[in-house]
Amino acid sequence: MRNIDEYTTEYAIPSFEDYQVKYRRKLILEQIERYKPTNILEIGCGYEPLFQYTKGIRYTVVEPSKEFYGAAKKIAKETRDVLCINGTIEEVVEELEPQYDMIICSSLLHEVENPRGLLHAIRRICNNETVVHVNVPNANSMHRLIAFECGMISDIHNLSERNKTLQQNSTFDIESLADEIKKNNMVVIEQGSYFVKPFTHAQMYQMLENGIIQEEILDGLYHMSKYMPNLGSEIYVNCRKNNDIK
Repeated sequence: MRNIDEYTTEYAIPSFEDYQVKYRRKLILEQIERYKPTNILEIGCGYEPLFQYTKGIRYTVVEPSKEFYGAAKKIAKETRDVLCINGTIEEVVEELEPQYDMIICSSLLHEVENPRGLLHAIRRICNNETVVHVNVPNANSMHRLIAFECGMISDIHNLSERNKTLQQNSTFDIESLADEIKKNNMVVIEQGSYFVKPFTHAQMYQMLENGIIQEEILDGLYHMSKYMPNLGSEIYVNCRKNNDIK
């Protein structure tokens, strides 16, 4: 069983994840701009709920960590009316209606013990037009491929020490992520990778801290996926319920 409190503590330690969150958010906001939803459900918001970066959208957050939930409630109170629910989506799915234009499951599927159960709960609250956005780390990331080619790891799908520390349970490449989505009777409408990262989180953070690279370089790395479409540090799919299957 995952220990949410321990996960929250580990996640709060400053690391390159702070920068990864920035570019993950950039991608999601691009998807929101593309699909223009009016009613969003975000599953697992961490310390940076997306509603503070959007306007004019009805918003619901489901967050299992009491600390992250409390932070989201505080931000919502100071900024706008947002429904915040403390619990996992599997626990609260009965409380939710299939009213959302977009459901965001960001950096979560690889962490849970039962990815298919999570996706099943999401599908239950999809209507025929709901767009579901899912993103996860990319097992086929450039930094994992480099580690494989120099003999540091024997398989790109192996869990790293960071994966284990953060209680992450699965690794996905774009094919296995799309396959998991399809097994849940959902149709992939778009997929890709983003933010090419040549080194590990620890190495990238050390280079930034020591001035070896500047933050402007990270902007360039975000756009490198158009030249290396499968090698980004994270992958995503946008999908909808398969309406041919009940």
